[in-house]
Amino acid sequence: MASRWRQIDDGLPGGIGGLGMTNRSGTDHVVGGWLRHLAAMLKVGVIGFGGGSALIPVMEKELVRHGRLCEGEFVQDTVIANITPGALPVKLAALSGARLGGSRLSAASALVVALPGTVATVALLALFAQLGPGAIRSVEFASLGVTAFILYLLAHYVMKVLAPGHRARAVPIVITVVAFLASGAGKTIELGHEMLALEERVFVPELSALGLVLVALVAISLLSLWQYLRRHRVAESDSHDQRPGQVRRAIRSVAMLAGMTAVGVAVAVLVPPVGDTLRFLGLVLASTVTSFGGGEAYVGVADGFFVAGGNLESSVFYGQVVPVANALPGPILVKIAAGIGFVLGGEMGLPVAGAAFLVAVGSCSAIAVAVLAGYDRARNSLLIRNVSTYIMPVICGLLASTSVAMLHSNVRIAAEAEVPAPVTVLASIGLALLVPLIRIRLRVPDIVFIVVFGVLSLAVLNAI
Repeated sequence: MASRWRQIDDGLPGGIGGLGMTNRSGTDHVVGGWLRHLAAMLKVGVIGFGGGSALIPVMEKELVRHGRLCEGEFVQDTVIANITPGALPVKLAALSGARLGGSRLSAASALVVALPGTVATVALLALFAQLGPGAIRSVEFASLGVTAFILYLLAHYVMKVLAPGHRARAVPIVITVVAFLASGAGKTIELGHEMLALEERVFVPELSALGLVLVALVAISLLSLWQYLRRHRVAESDSHDQRPGQVRRAIRSVAMLAGMTAVGVAVAVLVPPVGDTLRFLGLVLASTVTSFGGGEAYVGVADGFFVAGGNLESSVFYGQVVPVANALPGPILVKIAAGIGFVLGGEMGLPVAGAAFLVAVGSCSAIAVAVLAGYDRARNSLLIRNVSTYIMPVICGLLASTSVAMLHSNVRIAAEAEVPAPVTVLASIGLALLVPLIRIRLRVPDIVFIVVFGVLSLAVLNAI
């Protein structure tokens, strides 16, 4: 599917989108489109519990179902977000912004989707000394209900991919099952042990999210090569008909996002001691661009850079920063980076946290948009068409394993209230199944489910 790369960002001052439309109504239309898109990204950031992969269906709903992107564009962005380092929701937001509005909308989208969770993380860390662990516990209890709604979104998205028009397709289902077993068999067995209260554990190796996607891409590449040799024809490519403006807009977006990173680093000059702040931001940059596999994987990466490196006490990292980041919505990577900056910054914690936020968001977004420019040039090649066809069932398998991980997290949280694991799992699944039943009769907005389920789980677990 050809990329649309809307030209509404770079039409100033010589006309909107370079088409010479300088009328007031055109400008209002563009601004309105920007605001709606940023509002959608803000919504994703607010309800973004469950980690990066769990937000793929949420992003798809906001971008594809509302007509901002076509399915093919979103598939491309999902592939790019999964094979590049950094926070997946941030990269998806930056990629969509680059397509819809160019450099400024790309940067704004990346910032907006990461902002709610980061602000909440820093605020909760600031209040941690006064409120104690009870504040985090309340957020975690409320997150159980929100997680149940996310489970529904994941299941709905997987069903849409595997059974379009309510007609199941065998090959995608098989691919999904294989991908799930490769990435989630161990998690599923561990959850079964929790539910059955078994002491003996069975270890089953799993592929990380990055490992799964890379294995899938290798397999798709081999399939494409076999198809090419079998058909004895050169794969089609429309790289010659790509408009030069597309690449220029991609370069401008990369420059804008790289500039965001530079602004974050420049803050070090204002925060004494300058050398220590620069060193910290260098570690944030290095940990971001070497972080593959989602937010959970970044916990280990951050441990290696900050805890093992002697910059942060393990008790603070695992006793404050990680629990707060896991309990709140938004990309875990950005929340942890900003949280560490706030703790290490002391009296200057806020500007250091803000600088870490800019460095983490800008660096991973710049890499993703740079990859998009090259990816888009070969969008009609045989390899890219096969990637678009077969990668989404792989992603569905990854989402299934993510669902299991979310259930396991719910079990761990509910155990603090002495709720048995089977009850937690059945209650979470029951709430998820309740969503489509209610929607058959009522058109209830997502935010209502999120608030009601969150308040319900918080009230029930506090009452036990």
